[in-house]
Amino acid sequence: MSLTTLANVKAFMNISTSEHDVEILRLLPSVDAFIQSYCNRPLEQATVTEFHSGRSGQSTLRLKRYPVASITSIADDPYRVYGAETLLAASDSVLTDAEAGIVQLDGITFNEGLNNIKIVYVAGYAAGSKEAALLEQAAIELIWLARKKGDQALLGLQSRSIADGRVDTFNMDWPAGVREILERFRKVDH
Repeated sequence: MSLTTLANVKAFMNISTSEHDVEILRLLPSVDAFIQSYCNRPLEQATVTEFHSGRSGQSTLRLKRYPVASITSIADDPYRVYGAETLLAASDSVLTDAEAGIVQLDGITFNEGLNNIKIVYVAGYAAGSKEAALLEQAAIELIWLARKKGDQALLGLQSRSIADGRVDTFNMDWPAGVREILERFRKVDH
């Protein structure tokens, strides 16, 4: 699913012809990929399955995707079969911080093991939400900017190699409003 649609991109510029449809359709996935890469995380709402390794005394999980809308199931199985008998009761866990993706067990701890915890959950910004509308606006504006500047100038990375790896920096020559929107959703790894 895309952050925006052909119809919404055209409506933003009050275009009713199909003259630019092919070009816009080509830019939709590029801009989506750029925004998600810049934000360092997937943004659209989806069902996610993750595996975590339990440690002795551990009762908290930090999920990779956020915000978390709901938890479908949590299984804790040191043998990694994840049968029905390994499912935790819904009352055994609490979503303590949906925005950060933190789940806390209530009164129990996870087993120790390698990828013994399987969690299925819904995360990301739901279509129609205020956040999805902001991301859509950023995508629309970047599509029109890419048409003007050329998508390589907009979406390209400036990079250089250093001894211990590659360092990439994004071309930041876009409207301040778009930058502010994307900074709001950007995940910074510490």
